[in-house]
Amino acid sequence: MIIRAALLLGLLFNLLTLAMPASAQENRGANRPLRILHIMSFNSPYRWTDGQFDGFKAGLGTDVKADYQVFQLDTKRQSSKEEQERNARKARQLIADWKPDLVYTSDDDAISLVTKHYVNSPIPFVFSGVNRTAEELGIQGASNITGVLEREHILETIHLMQALKPGVKRIQVFSDNAAYWPQVIGRIRSIVRDRPDFELVGVDQPLAYADFQRLALENPNKADAYLILGNFNFKDAKGADVPYPQLQRWLTENSKVPDMSFWDDRMLHGTLTGVTVSAFEQGLGAGKLARAILVRHQKPATLPIVATTKGVPVINLERARLLGITPRSTQLLSAQIVTTYEWNK
Repeated sequence: MIIRAALLLGLLFNLLTLAMPASAQENRGANRPLRILHIMSFNSPYRWTDGQFDGFKAGLGTDVKADYQVFQLDTKRQSSKEEQERNARKARQLIADWKPDLVYTSDDDAISLVTKHYVNSPIPFVFSGVNRTAEELGIQGASNITGVLEREHILETIHLMQALKPGVKRIQVFSDNAAYWPQVIGRIRSIVRDRPDFELVGVDQPLAYADFQRLALENPNKADAYLILGNFNFKDAKGADVPYPQLQRWLTENSKVPDMSFWDDRMLHGTLTGVTVSAFEQGLGAGKLARAILVRHQKPATLPIVATTKGVPVINLERARLLGITPRSTQLLSAQIVTTYEWNK
């Protein structure tokens, strides 16, 4: 009788356990919160990086108990090969010491400097904000890695520029020389090729800030609009990286050529317009992948690497005023509006 009662109680317990949500089972049985290490390619505070991290935590879910550590590779400001390798070694040592349950990385540099050292390791890795393909990054087919690709809204951005400034046809790309920009430039060339309504008249990636300033002012290719990609790693006369807010302010105050880009922090710092990649959506997608791995116990290799598709039109009204552009009401109603510059706040 006692044996029969014990069997019935055991059966009831098993049924109740199966009925629990996966997250409840995870938290009920956990001896400690999950350890999640976030390795940023860049730094914080920075709108792009912080937006991805906020999205990741939302995607993972508030019901998941997690302890976070954040490591900043800071490759935009510590951009030499020696600095990057030193910081990458520190990040890898942190993985060895802290033993995270999952590593979340944002942007390409973290994969090149850290993730590729852990291909097919037991530690799951999830990424977001990545411009290059998995094959180009050397992680194609890895059993422990998945993530979210960043893909620019190139055609939409150019069409928004043309709507704001009719007659824009000749487009010039400016960028620093970070390793992931050739892939972005390749996508721009592919989309622009054989377009009847606009053309790419030049791509310049000067190393020196002074050369960037000269080219922007001279506009030797007679461009109607500039498309600005990398704005971090231009060197001053002493070989130091020029802070991007300084570059953006100089361009806003000195260039009369309307400019566009793909990230909303650029419009905050003076760029006229762009259909932007959502940092939050990038992180949100990565957080949902992390939840599938940590809560539902899915293998990373079964979760496909995908790109987010949501784009957000942004217009800087103060820059438009300076350029003599008056957006139509329909454009204002369908876009996020920036009314001033960051340096005036």
